[in-house]
Amino acid sequence: MGYLVHIVISASNEFIKWLGLDLERIPSIDSKCIGTQAIISNENTLSWQCQALRSHSRSKVATVIAVEATSRYCIIFPNLPAMSMAQFEQELTRRWLKEVLAMATDSGAILPENVSGMKNQFNNTSMTFSWFKNTDLSVNGHVSDTEQWIKHSNDTQRTGQLDEIKAFELGFHINSMKKKVKISKHKQLHERFVPVARLLDDALFRFAQGLSYDEYPNVDAGNFPNPYALYQKKKAEKLTTHLQREETVSNVVYLNQFKSNR
Repeated sequence: MGYLVHIVISASNEFIKWLGLDLERIPSIDSKCIGTQAIISNENTLSWQCQALRSHSRSKVATVIAVEATSRYCIIFPNLPAMSMAQFEQELTRRWLKEVLAMATDSGAILPENVSGMKNQFNNTSMTFSWFKNTDLSVNGHVSDTEQWIKHSNDTQRTGQLDEIKAFELGFHINSMKKKVKISKHKQLHERFVPVARLLDDALFRFAQGLSYDEYPNVDAGNFPNPYALYQKKKAEKLTTHLQREETVSNVVYLNQFKSNR
């Protein structure tokens, strides 16, 4: 069992400097927003915005923040030495797997005896990586929030540094908080969600097929539903409701103006 997932690494300037990379930018069809293109995740792609925090510009050790595009789920990698692209890919997938397995069992989504099955599906999934010099400004806002949490944590910890256990605990705290994301460029319309729930939805859909003891509408028994179809449906419904409400308000204002002029 296994299929292909395309992983996009959207690397900030600091992340690139830390690893000493020379990366291309994401192509822009209209030549706009070069270097600040929006990144997405869907059924076939998972995108991460990556930032490196260093004590000084020449340091080869960094705390890395990776924030996934759709869930805004952050993974904090403390005290990483400078490494190759392949080594970082391995580190990202290691932590990603570790955290989704913990979420899947802690939430009760899969039974403890099925953990090995989910792990096998993850390991049997072919992953291709694409790296770009890019900063998605929307996702980067959540990167900056995480950076502030790390600085606050380091200031309050006697050791002054996070280890992996503390990084996981801090990340879980951040990822359990509701996020607000704008869903329309032209309307002040937002959606709210919890990162833990969204990344778990993604992981169950990709790596836990046949392991569900619950049944879902229009989904084969044992499988988990495609969350991205649901997100798009909810977004469309919210936009439609907003436009209908806006039209109703516009008509009421027009009617009031008409009455006042008579």
